[in-house]
Amino acid sequence: MHQIELSTVVFYEHRPNKLKLHECSLPLAHPMHGAFVGVYGTRSKPDAFVAARAHADRLRQQYTVVDLVVEIEHRPNPTVMRAGDLGQYDFFSMLRMASAMNRDLAEWIRAGLTPDDPRASHIDDDLVGPSLARDPSLLTVLADSPACRHLRLIACPVMTAFSDRALNVGIVPYRHWSAIKKATCRFDPTVQVTLEPPPSALLEASPASPVPAAVPRAIKPKAR
Repeated sequence: MHQIELSTVVFYEHRPNKLKLHECSLPLAHPMHGAFVGVYGTRSKPDAFVAARAHADRLRQQYTVVDLVVEIEHRPNPTVMRAGDLGQYDFFSMLRMASAMNRDLAEWIRAGLTPDDPRASHIDDDLVGPSLARDPSLLTVLADSPACRHLRLIACPVMTAFSDRALNVGIVPYRHWSAIKKATCRFDPTVQVTLEPPPSALLEASPASPVPAAVPRAIKPKAR
């Protein structure tokens, strides 16, 4: 087993004695359902904390940081991720993927949208990242795709509600809530952080998602 640490920011007016982790998901510019979101990576965390402090000052609020540990079965891919290798891992960082995977991700997302969903037209087949950063709800669609349902953690830059810059975040789908092993309040260890799953996670709970024998390849348009 391997562990990856995420951090989230909680804004408040009165100091809490107890926090439910599922209520502490990182606030995003646009809502995302069905997953927990936390800041991922040594570069994004300082940027997130500086932005959180400025945001709290503007609103005359307080903030704190909750650190959590996500357990993954497989060692993260040490090289560039390719679609054919995705089934061998349960952690996927979009900052470390082959450029050809953009089309795969675009097709997987579109396959999960209804034909009249306006979000489909906003997806750039050659550079999916900016589309996901602007509208994180598409990440839920991606996480629910057959190629990605086995992933415990997906990392991708998104726009948050408190920073004018995209931050690299980690997304834990609720179906993999049990991969979160512990959470602590960084600024005040006396504040208890509980790990009970969100109510919707109980509805989505299912046996561990099987790792696909072969990740389906996206159909690429023929060159004209």
